[in-house]
Amino acid sequence: MKKIIIATLTLFSVLSTQAQKNSILLGTDFSLKRVNGYNDEKTNNVTFTPVIAYEVAENWFVGAKTSLSFDKHTYSNATISASSIQDKSYETKVGGFIRYYKPFNETFGMYADLGAGYQQYRSDSRKTPGNSIYNEADMIVANRVRGYGYYIDFAPALFINFKNNFGLNVSFGGVEWNDTKENVALDYTNNNKSKDFDLTFGKSIHVGVTKKFSF
Repeated sequence: MKKIIIATLTLFSVLSTQAQKNSILLGTDFSLKRVNGYNDEKTNNVTFTPVIAYEVAENWFVGAKTSLSFDKHTYSNATISASSIQDKSYETKVGGFIRYYKPFNETFGMYADLGAGYQQYRSDSRKTPGNSIYNEADMIVANRVRGYGYYIDFAPALFINFKNNFGLNVSFGGVEWNDTKENVALDYTNNNKSKDFDLTFGKSIHVGVTKKFSF
């Protein structure tokens, strides 16, 4: 998969150098998710994704994006003496993407992003109530994880043009393939490899703004 990612990013670079439209696209997505489950299970997730792209042909864009995500998951566990367990995860993604935009009229349109890149994340667990998340006395060693790897994703979105190519973009999920390696426990030497396919259509909502500058 690493060769696929490298080839894809090389293609992004080549297409970027061929940009003739003199247009730059700046935008961002913001996602806030909160889920309450059974037995006091709660999940809160915040994701922020800035993007920049060049228009290489009419309605075709090549760009780069960075995604920053924070997730907190709290749940009860009868096997642990504390009242509940709290997981905190931090994830960063850096990659490129190709976008095709299809306008329906001056106000509404849709676009689809095909992206690929590198990702890394960290997950820590502790008993609650407790002290700092890094307090070794409260740590659950088996759930302290660092991971890294590669991803490929596809996500369609709706765009609403307010004025002068500035508008609101809304996405309802997509498809993502991940190839990652995890280092588990305090010494970070136990490696677990995983490959997974995630279908998120209808499971999340991403809202952001986009502005196209033409020169």
